Amino acid sequence: MLQRLTWCAMDNLARSQFQMFSQLGEQMQLSNGDQRRVLRLSAQEWTDWSGFLHDGPLPARPQLPVMLRRLGSANHRLAVIAEGQGISA
Repeated sequence: MLQRLTWCAMDNLARSQFQMFSQLGEQMQLSNGDQRRVLRLSAQEWTDWSGFLHDGPLPARPQLPVMLRRLGSANHRLAVIAEGQGISA
């Protein structure tokens, strides 16, 4: 039971971080291709992670800890750039 709650919490965290990244990307008018390159994802990985955002299964690649680090770094960089451009993040 505890393990299931932990996995649910991790799924929610990953989805919320990916959602934040997507919103920042849209506000900065980044194309899906640009967003994919910022996260260093292949086309298939981008498709898998986009599906995950819409309640799909957790993708195997990149592994969750790697993806969370990429999302955290990308969200920070985009937020700093957005702030410098006067875009509300």
